[in-house]
Amino acid sequence: MAPSTLTALAEEKTLQASFVRDEDERPKVAYNDFSNDIPVISIAGMDDGGEKRGEICSKIVKACEEWGVFQIVDHGVDAKLVSEMTTLAKEFFALPPEEKLRFDMTGGKKGGFIVSSHLQGEAVQDWREIVTFFSYPTRNRDYSRWPDKPEAWRAVTEEYSQKLMELACKLLGGLVGGYGTRNRGFNQGLC
Repeated sequence: MAPSTLTALAEEKTLQASFVRDEDERPKVAYNDFSNDIPVISIAGMDDGGEKRGEICSKIVKACEEWGVFQIVDHGVDAKLVSEMTTLAKEFFALPPEEKLRFDMTGGKKGGFIVSSHLQGEAVQDWREIVTFFSYPTRNRDYSRWPDKPEAWRAVTEEYSQKLMELACKLLGGLVGGYGTRNRGFNQGLC
């Protein structure tokens, strides 16, 4: 089957069977039923060291152990940059199908555009479009797989990727520190 986009698939009269999950595989919770209890952790002051860092690291560990997920606030990634990246993503996905398909990643290509994915070997596709590319390590970036539209994509994505990598390293350091372990090179080559 030739690659397609959700825009094209949405015009079909019947939903393809590859997008329909068995009843027992469908979510049991309403799509708009959220918990207000997911831990929200401010990481302001994490770089200051001392007691404040220890408190934040403990919160990260507790959230990971009890929830497996948490939200961070006061992370230091500029809201303007996050907004620019969000806008560019929306602009990319609003492009005509032929533009997105120039970066089709079927057939084993590393990075680009794809509808759904089978990263876990699932037979049923998710109703989503994905643009993925590898930004780290920077020496392995293949810019031929990065979208060239919208125009600012590359510059903003490079900056955004750098800021998120710094944040990821900070959080990993916090997790390691929260377990009372020293950062004995866990991030060498990564951060």
